[in-house]
Amino acid sequence: MTGWRSRYPAKACDQCDRPLFLMPSIFKRDHLAILSALDIAKVLMLPIVTGATISFGLGGLTPSEFAAVVAGALLMWGLIDVWDGTAGLKTGIDRVKKQVQKGGKARKTSVAKTIFGFSSVLLGALGLLLII
Repeated sequence: MTGWRSRYPAKACDQCDRPLFLMPSIFKRDHLAILSALDIAKVLMLPIVTGATISFGLGGLTPSEFAAVVAGALLMWGLIDVWDGTAGLKTGIDRVKKQVQKGGKARKTSVAKTIFGFSSVLLGALGLLLII
């Protein structure tokens, strides 16, 4: 990551073309960690869906409100997967869990991410349109 000496904590990776954040490390003092913005966005959606599920189970949400939250989450996760998949197709680099893949294997994974992402976007958009 060349040129990260700027004052902004986010930057697009020069190799994989994905947004990254430079954050203080939780485990080591005076160390910085590089985190994927796409992974952070996916993880931040989990408490929203979990909270909606618990609230629906306890009677705090109506079925249409719960369906709207789930459809919105599907839409967001789908957009993130499409972004990640198209970046992998463009660069030939993909990361699954903590393994970095390159070449043909990365392109196959990226195609799968893009297809599943488009299907999630379609399903989430249809869900939101049917609720409204």
